[in-house]
Amino acid sequence: MLLDSNTVIYAAIPEYSQLRKFLAQYSLSVSTISLIEVLGYHKLTPENK
Repeated sequence: MLLDSNTVIYAAIPEYSQLRKFLAQYSLSVSTISLIEVLGYHKLTPENK
């Protein structure tokens, strides 16, 4: 399953534990572009990185 950057960002938020549980069932991939978008997200904390 190829993840979108928004999905990765939401999965890092504690309130979205159900999303993380759902995603854990699959073999996941993230494109290089999505990775750059996620790491450049202005509200991403060092802990979430």
